[in-house]
Amino acid sequence: MQSLVEALKPSKTYDYQLWSDEAILVGEQWQKEIANAIDNCDFGLLLLSQAFLGSQFIGEHELPHFIGPSAKPSVPVMLAPIDLDRYDLKGLEASQIFRYKGERYREARSYSKCNPEGRDEFVFSLFQEIEGRLGKI
Repeated sequence: MQSLVEALKPSKTYDYQLWSDEAILVGEQWQKEIANAIDNCDFGLLLLSQAFLGSQFIGEHELPHFIGPSAKPSVPVMLAPIDLDRYDLKGLEASQIFRYKGERYREARSYSKCNPEGRDEFVFSLFQEIEGRLGKI
């Protein structure tokens, strides 16, 4: 995940800053820290995996900020393979989920299913999509 997000940093237009719950220090109130981070963000990069979709906490406390009419802008990205027809997408069904559709692959792929060269292309294509999405906000 870190390498994927680090590749977004050379933007001339936006100052991307990564925040994840790994930044919470021992002894801090983690729910409060997560709520503060969401309140202070301008946009969410939602890295979808089975663990993400299976998390009750994410579904109840984090995703509601990025879904619906008063939602903060977000870009859902397929980090790991997900069966979009069988998983509960927790409200993301209406959102276009980013998957890489490069020439070398027959079908759209998650980040984890791309080979190393494909991962670079995945990130470059994601960068273009995010910049375009933010430019329309």
